[in-house]
Amino acid sequence: MQSVTKRNPVESDAGRGPGDGFDKLVLGTWMQCMEDYGQVWREDFGRTFFSQEYWYLFVVALVRHWHREPLNVGDARATMRTGSPKTRETRLKRLVDEGWFSKIKNESDLRVTYIVPTPALLALAQRHLSNSLARVTAGLAEANLVPGHRVTAVRGLSDDGRDVPRLLLAWAEFLVGYTNDWNETFRNRFHTEEYWYPFVHSLRADWSGEPLTMSEACSVMRTGSIRTGEARIALAATRGLLEKRKSETDHRKILILPTPLLEASLVEHFSRTLSQVLKLLDEHC
Repeated sequence: MQSVTKRNPVESDAGRGPGDGFDKLVLGTWMQCMEDYGQVWREDFGRTFFSQEYWYLFVVALVRHWHREPLNVGDARATMRTGSPKTRETRLKRLVDEGWFSKIKNESDLRVTYIVPTPALLALAQRHLSNSLARVTAGLAEANLVPGHRVTAVRGLSDDGRDVPRLLLAWAEFLVGYTNDWNETFRNRFHTEEYWYPFVHSLRADWSGEPLTMSEACSVMRTGSIRTGEARIALAATRGLLEKRKSETDHRKILILPTPLLEASLVEHFSRTLSQVLKLLDEHC
C-alpha cells in the first residue's frame, strides 16, 4: 500500500502502520463502518432515496434547519449535484408532496420560499443520526480506535426528535464533509451510490488476495442492472481507476482490480476522513 500525506493526521499512533498512513486493517475497518452507514440510510429512508442527490438534499437541509438558516428553493435545488433544473424541481416537489418538507414563505420578502423539514422528517433524521453514529462508534471501538466509554456516551443520546444534540449535528456536518471529500477526490465524476461499492470492494478484495470477478464487482453495486454495472466498470477502467484482467487459473473469468491510482486515492480519502471522525469524537464525547 502506498504511503500518503494526509491533510489532517490524528495525534494518536493507534492503528498506525509503517510510514505516514493507517495500516490496511484499520482502513478496512473504517471502510466497513462507512458501508454500514450506507446500509443504515437505506434501511431508514428506503431504496427510493438511496442516491447522492436525495441524500445531500435531506442532510444539508437538516443541518441548515438546525442552524436556523433554512434553505430557500434555489439553495435546495443547488444541493443536488446532478440533474437538469426540471429534474431537480421534480425531486423537490415529490418530497413536499410526500410530506418530507414544507414550503414556507419569507414573512419579510414574499418572493423567497424556504424548504423546511417536517416534524416527521426531523424525528426520523434524528433517530437515523443517533443509530448510525452508535454503529460507527462501536465499530471503531472494536478496532481499538476509540475508548469504549464513547460507545456508551453515543448510545445515551436523545433521539426523540426535539433539539438535536451537538454531537449529532457535528456528525451530520461530518457526513456532508465526507461526501464532499469523496467527490473532490474523484472530481465529481464517480458518485458515491454508484461507485463507492465497486471501488472499495475491489480494493479490499485485492488486499485480501482474492480479487473480485466481473460478476462480483457488479453484484456489490446497490443500484443499476448488471449491464449498467459493466458499463460503470468500463468507464472507471478508461479513467485509469479499475483494471480488467483475465484470471490466470480460469481464463473464462475477468478479474476487476484497483489500479495504483485508485488505491492511492482511496487510502488518502479514508485516512483523511478517519482522522476527522476520530477528532470529532474526541471533541464531543
